[in-house]
Amino acid sequence: MRSPRKDQIRNRQRLVTAAREAFGEQGPGISLEEVARRAGVGPTTLYRHFPGKEELLEAVLDDLVEAVRENAERVAQIGDPWQAFRAVFTRSCDMSEQEVATFARLANAGGRAGEHAQRLIESVVGPATSRLREIGGLRPGITVQDIAVFVRMTLTTDSPESRVKAIDTILDGLMRDPRVGRLL
Repeated sequence: MRSPRKDQIRNRQRLVTAAREAFGEQGPGISLEEVARRAGVGPTTLYRHFPGKEELLEAVLDDLVEAVRENAERVAQIGDPWQAFRAVFTRSCDMSEQEVATFARLANAGGRAGEHAQRLIESVVGPATSRLREIGGLRPGITVQDIAVFVRMTLTTDSPESRVKAIDTILDGLMRDPRVGRLL
């Protein structure tokens, strides 16, 4: 299979960028034709890259999470599972207000977009969650899926200050000290 041409790569990125802005402004109900117009391409070009709205929603979610994913990869180098988990959880919630709002709107759109958002968060927090569980530092019964839900909960707060409070409260309830066998 041939690699995509430079113009194809550029058009795809223009579509994702335009969709990200459009979904942020007007929500996932905006028409694909409007997204194509904003990207400066025709509808045929949009459909060549994204056969339907679900695929475009997923691409925008991927784009929104890219910086968070890069942070998680860097955090994987932290030796202490406690610090690594805290850093991944906190940084998974560390998006701009506009990014948070767009991610939450798309994640709550239902269908494939919601499922995709959940999988994205799980892929980011999964490794650190597993490490913390291995040392007994995570409240019993908490799964990676639960952690992803908790991250999504912090994304629905009304302000950065509220997000910090939510993150601290959730982390305090999740983690336990394995040396004494009790919750922190």
